[in-house]
Amino acid sequence: MGRRKKGGNALEEGNRGKRVAVAEEAAAEKRDTAVGKPVSEQQDDVDPYTIPLHSRQAAFAILWLLVYSFAMFTLPFGAFYGTRYVLAEQFAIEGFPNTCGSVLAAVVTVNVIIMLYAFRGFREVEEEDRERSKRK
Repeated sequence: MGRRKKGGNALEEGNRGKRVAVAEEAAAEKRDTAVGKPVSEQQDDVDPYTIPLHSRQAAFAILWLLVYSFAMFTLPFGAFYGTRYVLAEQFAIEGFPNTCGSVLAAVVTVNVIIMLYAFRGFREVEEEDRERSKRK
């Protein structure tokens, strides 16, 4: 294994200087282009992993749709069988009245979930309207 001389090769020193100069030019160009951009675009340049606002809103909308869909599937069953159990064990109601009470509880549960979903949608629209009026 040979040893390098301390001074190095003149060609290598020249290439190293060119690489440093190119890197400095790129950094200066990036700074110059970021100065004229709006703040929101500058933030996008700083963090490439940020999610745009409309994508976050869509993701939350899908998330809440899944939450309400899960509630729509599970809670009516719980209401039906829970009411059926309570009417049979606590109040000794059997037969048709027990079934009617259980079905009524399940239907009321479904309607409450639908109303909550609609209320959430109206509330989001109102929040967007408030944000738009603040911007103007």
